[in-house]
Amino acid sequence: MRHKSARLLALACVLAFGWAAWMALSLPPAFSPVDVGPGQVPLLAAVLGMACGVYLFARAGGQGEQVQVGRPRSVACGLLLIASYVLLMPHAGFYLSSLAAFPLLMLAGGERRAARVLACTIGYLAFVYVCFDWLLDVQFP
Repeated sequence: MRHKSARLLALACVLAFGWAAWMALSLPPAFSPVDVGPGQVPLLAAVLGMACGVYLFARAGGQGEQVQVGRPRSVACGLLLIASYVLLMPHAGFYLSSLAAFPLLMLAGGERRAARVLACTIGYLAFVYVCFDWLLDVQFP
């Protein structure tokens, strides 16, 4: 990736994560004074994403090596799958969306062993169900 393209990508990342941070600030406050509230984790992730974008922007300005993206088709496919997963979740629900998205993301990431894809998908969904639905009584959509 050329320096100009890397800088444009970095700027797009900073803007996207800045928007995410702004949206996280609009989430309601915590119900309990000892709770951090629903917006703190997304805000932290957005700030870290913006920091990575600033780092990429600064690094792309140097005269050193070009920024390389290994397997760009897999990266693009993964990004499209994540966007589709987020858009599908309100309509199909968390578990059904995850049942479709998790194995597809593993396949896009290069995992080809069907048994491992199946075991990881079942393990992920079981973990989320036990920890959140059963133990914490937090219902996912």
